Amino acid sequence: MLFPHTDSRHVTLRPAAASDATKVYDILFKLGSAALPMIDTYVEQFGRGKSACFLVHRRDADGGEELVGFSALGDLAPAGHLRAEVHLLPGLDEDVVTEAHTLTTNFAFAMWRTRKVYFHTTESSPSVIGFGGERSVLVRAEAVLPSHAFFHGRLWDVHVFAVYREDWDILGADLLKQIV
Repeated sequence: MLFPHTDSRHVTLRPAAASDATKVYDILFKLGSAALPMIDTYVEQFGRGKSACFLVHRRDADGGEELVGFSALGDLAPAGHLRAEVHLLPGLDEDVVTEAHTLTTNFAFAMWRTRKVYFHTTESSPSVIGFGGERSVLVRAEAVLPSHAFFHGRLWDVHVFAVYREDWDILGADLLKQIV
């Protein structure tokens, strides 16, 4: 049985409330997120269509924390899948990236009857979502949507990766034991 961990060695996921919407907006703005609405609209609609929203904090050896990102899980579809989003500031250690994605993914499987967790990215490698190297066996490339997103003055392919419950129950549980 999976437990919905929100703490690891390097990361803490804190529930994001409506009062945190401006912090999240600031993170997304710094990342240059496409189609970001005006801040008033974003604050008013914060959390709609999401089952869970988290502020991602990096933990240091002294016990301090620094806000470094935002993660969210969309509403669970009747087919048993949902979309995960993890937005992290650039320049973070690989451990932080991996642990933020791992905790977010695990939360989805631990809390709901989730069959698949989807990640959408403009990068073609699962390492961008924290599952590179030996952890790439957890992720399946499901689709490429050619020229699907437009931002920064150009069209981008969107790569859709999925983590399946049957893989997570075995391999993800082992990864989780290594980080919590």
